[in-house]
Amino acid sequence: MRKLKLVCFDLDDTLIREIHSVMLPCILNGKENEHSFIQEQEEKGLINYKSADYLRAELLVGLEESKISQSFLDIAKPLKNIKSVVEALHEQNIKCIVVTVGPKQVAQVVCSIWGFDNYYGSDYEVIKGVFTGRILDYIGAEQKIECLQEFCKRNSINPHECISVGDGSTDIPIFKYCGKSIAINSSLKVQQSATYAVDTDDLTDILKYILLGGD
Repeated sequence: MRKLKLVCFDLDDTLIREIHSVMLPCILNGKENEHSFIQEQEEKGLINYKSADYLRAELLVGLEESKISQSFLDIAKPLKNIKSVVEALHEQNIKCIVVTVGPKQVAQVVCSIWGFDNYYGSDYEVIKGVFTGRILDYIGAEQKIECLQEFCKRNSINPHECISVGDGSTDIPIFKYCGKSIAINSSLKVQQSATYAVDTDDLTDILKYILLGGD
């Protein structure tokens, strides 16, 4: 493998657990019960994940965008030592980005708190600092690859110089695109699509696979 230049991180169930990136603003807007109902419909197979996200977006109507940064760490349940991992990778001149299906407004806060180099996510409409309930540009599995490709093109990075870290089915296409991949706290199906797999609540456990190429 060529010298590693980039680690691409998923967000939900990868960097944060239990409280997902679209669930967090729903909680802030007092719509946790409504979010749970949509989640149940999705889990029963009555609606797909994309339709569910458009319904969740409607629950954000009237929420001030600034509340996400103000309350993120009070609500989110991040893995341990995210900032330490980003700093360790930066010391090796390895860039770190976040690519998520969730709102880019949440990904932006994650990027700011932990020092990621860039972020990508679904574009939830905000007018005059307030969510409207609409999604302007939805990021699904294939679009996640397009986001990664856009960053790589701007930074002269080859796919084989990337490692992807994620947990879900929407990460599998990116796993296949990158030189190597790490499935973290994931299902057997996702693990089988990755180069490495690890179950942990401490993100530093992935460093041996990134920096040392551990088995």
